[in-house]
Amino acid sequence: MSEHGARGGFTLLEVVLAMTAMALVAAITYGVFHLGIRAVERGEIAVVTAQRLRATSDVFIRQVKSAVAYPARNEDDEVYPYFFGSPTTMTFVTAAGLVGGGSLARVSYRIESDPPRLVLAESPFFSPDTLGRDSFDPVGEREAVLLDGFARAEFRYLLFDGADYEWRRAWDAREEELLPVAVGVTIEGLPGSDAGTWGQEVPLMAATYSETSGEVDEDDIAERLHGLELMGRGGGGSAAGDENAGGDDVEPDGEDGEEDDEP
Repeated sequence: MSEHGARGGFTLLEVVLAMTAMALVAAITYGVFHLGIRAVERGEIAVVTAQRLRATSDVFIRQVKSAVAYPARNEDDEVYPYFFGSPTTMTFVTAAGLVGGGSLARVSYRIESDPPRLVLAESPFFSPDTLGRDSFDPVGEREAVLLDGFARAEFRYLLFDGADYEWRRAWDAREEELLPVAVGVTIEGLPGSDAGTWGQEVPLMAATYSETSGEVDEDDIAERLHGLELMGRGGGGSAAGDENAGGDDVEPDGEDGEEDDEP
């Protein structure tokens, strides 16, 4: 029998090969876990973005669809439907105001760039004369950020001239004398959005489903202004009620208010 017995153990090459294999397995495992975590984070961001877009679109669509041709009257007594828009701002009167539980409200949408966000401002206190002024002071106005974190956003407005449709970047109701047929909004660079761009084109019910397509009818505007003035003075009764409110005596029987002579 040999003086030197068999020795157990690993050679240096075997140890190096084993450590290399373990390092490869660890690297692959880490990569798989990292990809999984990133996928979960992207999914969470996408869900949050979808929820924010849903809330924003609900408010935006409801208020734009409920826009009304509210009469504004300037200092020269010129009347026009109150609606103004640019690529970054939009102001109109809606019947779906958030302040006051869905009553008439003057709303203003504003796209800010630093930081990028969409801001909604509402004021429930206004009148045809105050809206017609160049320096309108919104009393009781409240602001809320509807959406933020995007790269850029833009409004546009659809005109129908009786024959063709045309998208415009701005709208001035003093010149057009009518409401746009629809309003479009485009938002780019939303985190978690696969397409990267989100857009909506919302028709205005007042313009789409009326014979005048949102034009100003002078007789109708005059009646509405008169009614608003009565409400401002604390009135609100009907015309017939106002005529009979003076307490006139009831005419007696007979022609021309004369009593019939008994034989």
